[in-house]
Amino acid sequence: MSQQVVIFNDEFSLSSYEFLTKVINPAREEAGENPVSNKDFINRVKDELDLKEENFLLLDTGASGRKASHTILNGDQLLLVGMRESKAVRRKVLDYIRRIEKDKQLLEDQKKRAAIQSANRRGVTWGDYCKTYGLPAQKLMTALLQHRGLFRKNSISNEWSVNPKYSDCFRIIKPSDQKFSAGGYNFRFNAKGLEVFGKPEMVDKMRGILIAFTGTDQQKQEHLLKLAQSGKVEGI
Repeated sequence: MSQQVVIFNDEFSLSSYEFLTKVINPAREEAGENPVSNKDFINRVKDELDLKEENFLLLDTGASGRKASHTILNGDQLLLVGMRESKAVRRKVLDYIRRIEKDKQLLEDQKKRAAIQSANRRGVTWGDYCKTYGLPAQKLMTALLQHRGLFRKNSISNEWSVNPKYSDCFRIIKPSDQKFSAGGYNFRFNAKGLEVFGKPEMVDKMRGILIAFTGTDQQKQEHLLKLAQSGKVEGI
């Protein structure tokens, strides 16, 4: 299986369509049960979670241009919907969710250890940070500079400044420093910065800003839907 699991606000989420086609229906077939159509599954999701039609979007399934209605479900919602299935299918759903949660925690621990080791050696560059968390460095920085909530850059001197709230998370490289780059990112994450900006909720905020400034209309809609469902407030 190759589900597109997304980590958001310290929990994983999955499209209801992916959940149906990659988890529910394969488990039903394995148990000798008939597969469920997306239409019937959406009705179950609406009933179980008290969702309305406006909570759903059309997803391009890639099958001859066919589109399917879907919504984004977090771990708790996946479990609630999955528990409406038969005993055999429920076990498969529970195994799936437990496996994803375990893999997520292992991945987060690995990333944190690797990033802290790098910070202790030389401080962490912007490129290192983005690579660790799977973020596009250049596109995200462009979005952050437009957002102006975290970084600002003097277009003439290329001197950088940071939101005072996070001033103890970075080392700003001044023009007098030999590491200063006329066209580069003249700052480094220190150990505290790595801890703060390595938290899942902060990485999710970075992704949210990236989507807000560079995402497609569908990505923006799905991101707003996730925010509404999670009850979280966006912003640095």
